[in-house]
Amino acid sequence: MTKLTARNGWIHLPCGCDLELQHGIPVRLSSAGGVPDISEPDLSGEVASHSGLRVSIGEWLPGEDAGELQAKTLVTGEQFTEVLNRLAVSAAAVFFDRYHKSVAKDDVDWDTLEYANDFRRALEYCGLDWGDVDRDSCRMGYLKTMHAETQRLAATAESPLVEPESD
Repeated sequence: MTKLTARNGWIHLPCGCDLELQHGIPVRLSSAGGVPDISEPDLSGEVASHSGLRVSIGEWLPGEDAGELQAKTLVTGEQFTEVLNRLAVSAAAVFFDRYHKSVAKDDVDWDTLEYANDFRRALEYCGLDWGDVDRDSCRMGYLKTMHAETQRLAATAESPLVEPESD
């Protein structure tokens, strides 16, 4: 599972756009030649084929370089749980990289802090508001995913790829 969430950075799409991924989650598109000559459904399909997540594409706005346009992507709300699970796997990689052990039941501070941060980030990645998702109903699934991934990492002695957080 770590390999999917270890995808961070930019990848080039067949349509000529570049896609930025954070923890395997699409966050924005870049087009060096202005508005891309591809329909939004087709561009969303290219994003889905590389990330496994369906997105809507925001307004194209000037980017960092001359002539570049960028558009924010939002994962569909129906895939909120998948986004949260990817963040749980990334949190597990950070924990294992830092402490070289699996998360224990008494690591409640880690559980509480990571869940709060990742729940907020998942809402942002999906363009959802606090009231759109029941925070308590997602907690156990998140913790189960995170704990299972740290146990898998400990059992395999895999060294996960960990990127520093940018937000």
